[in-house]
This record gives sequence, C-alpha cells and structure tokens, in this order.
Amino acid sequence: MTTQSIIESGMTFGPYPEGHCFHIEKSQTYQDIQEGVKIAELLLLHPPNSPKVWIIEAKSSSPRPETQPGFDDFIEEIREKLTNGLNLCMATCLKRHATWTELPSLFQTLDLEKIDFRLLLVINGHKEEWLPPLQDALKKALNSTVKTWHLSANSVVVLNHTLAQEKGLIR
Repeated sequence: MTTQSIIESGMTFGPYPEGHCFHIEKSQTYQDIQEGVKIAELLLLHPPNSPKVWIIEAKSSSPRPETQPGFDDFIEEIREKLTNGLNLCMATCLKRHATWTELPSLFQTLDLEKIDFRLLLVINGHKEEWLPPLQDALKKALNSTVKTWHLSANSVVVLNHTLAQEKGLIR
C-alpha cells in the first residue's frame, strides 16, 4: 500500500520496504465493513528476508491488571482487533472481498499454507516489567484463535516502544 511511515499512538511505524506493509485500518476493504467491526492498525511482512505476517495494534497506554473491569475490557478489545485483523487478512488474501486488489502483491502471493503469523500489541511508553502480565492475559484471551489457526506458541507478542524499535518495527 505504501512505503510511507504510519503514525499510531505516538509511534512511527516504518517506512518499510515497498509492498511489505498494508494499512488495513485505512483500507477500502475495512471501510466497506467497518460498522461493528474493530480492526488492528496494520499488516506487516517482517522481517523482509524470512517474513511472517505481523498483525499490529498500537496503544498509547494500557490499564494495570489490578484495574478492573478496565483491564479485562482492554484485553477483550485488543483480542477482537487482532482476531479481526487476522480474519480480514486471510479473507482478503483469499479474494473474498471485491477490493482484494488493494493488497500489495507480496500479500496476494503469500503461501497461505506455510506463512506464520504474529499477533502484536505495541504500547508506547510502557515499562518493560509491566509487559509479562499483559502478555499472559492477551495470550489467554487469544488462545482459541491461536488453536483454531494452528499458530505457533510464540505468536502472541506484547512489546513496548523500546522493544518494538529494537525489532525494527518502529523508528
């Protein structure tokens, strides 16, 4: 879709190599179905030499686990966005939507039988020691999605801005 940087939740994602990023949240495919459907920000083929499809949701903050019901609501919202991101990615790759041609050609030619996925939450300004409880809660919430799609055990990832930068996901 673009080699332009994408700014979400105060973080700059990209720029990425041509065709490696699809801003699904801004896509015509999503615009056509958005009523009642929450979606992740973007799809990314990363790393370029051995790509996985990263379905990325960005947040500027998150509640602490002891903050109830706010924490559970937050986890549920992220679960819904990441699951819908995976489902819409696959539906579009399978040409189930008339707008499938807006997908970059690298996504259109994915070997869907073999491609691996990462469901990623990036939280700006989050302390590293706050990540494990979020990771555990999100992994538990996404358990049925991980099982249904037969994703790898490390497919659910929660990073802060520093770790996302180290992985080359943000600047």
